[in-house]
Amino acid sequence: MLTFPEHSNARVASVARRTCLIRLHSGEVVEAVLRGKLFEDGDGVAVGDFVFASEDSGNWTVEELLPRANAYLRKGLRKEKQIMFANADRVIIVASLAQPKTKIAAIDRFLVAALFGDVPPVLVLTKTDLESHEDHLREIKELYSAFNFPVFAVSNLTGSGLDDVKQLVAHGVTAIIGNSGVGKSSLTNALIPGIELKVREVSTWSGKGTHTTTAALLVPFGENAALIDTPGMKSFVPFGLTRSNLISLFPDVEKLAGSCRFRNCRHLAEPDCAVLEALDDGELPESRFKSYHRLLSEIEEDY
Repeated sequence: MLTFPEHSNARVASVARRTCLIRLHSGEVVEAVLRGKLFEDGDGVAVGDFVFASEDSGNWTVEELLPRANAYLRKGLRKEKQIMFANADRVIIVASLAQPKTKIAAIDRFLVAALFGDVPPVLVLTKTDLESHEDHLREIKELYSAFNFPVFAVSNLTGSGLDDVKQLVAHGVTAIIGNSGVGKSSLTNALIPGIELKVREVSTWSGKGTHTTTAALLVPFGENAALIDTPGMKSFVPFGLTRSNLISLFPDVEKLAGSCRFRNCRHLAEPDCAVLEALDDGELPESRFKSYHRLLSEIEEDY
């Protein structure tokens, strides 16, 4: 059974406006009302949160939100903070090698959100059964070879490469995220047979009032594991990025920037810029350089 921290007797499985589904320590799932103070004092509650809930005549109320170990954040349409999920042991970023081919920039955005929120990332590349994927697979593996996170290449159709990912998700809480059309649902069903029905049960309840592009669902499976399912998204913008912290979320760029002539170098056209020199020499891939500057330009538009 998944463990609960001290003082918590429930975990949030789904949120819909001022109510949520919580999974009690006993495994029972009940509907609960959220205390107004949870919204007044902070960001409300998110899927994966540990909470303390009280019961009165069969009616449950979430009284307290426990501190989060981590959180995965995105920026909403009004540039507001949206907590997609919290307290995950890992997040699987799903990208497809073909039909459609996921752009490096999209992977980088999901990766930046994971690093910013202290959620350990895992990259799973799907559709290895399709032709003409080898070059993209090689490019991605080379790009992230220096990063300390697992990269898997799988086929949801043939089952190739899935065994290692199955072992990874067999323990703890795994969130799955990715753009629409990358095979996220197929991957989920291949990893956890029958999970689709469990997700549908929670989704049917949470459909009353949730924002469909951010609604996540926590669904336990097996004895010691749970899945946080998120909807496929057409676009994703990480929340919380600033001019000062962005470079720390691009460790390959940050390492090079330490050798720049100017401490406030923006790596655009400054003299003796180590980042630009590495770009010219092929040491820094152009796709990573572009990802960094796209996010930097979006940050500066907010100022």
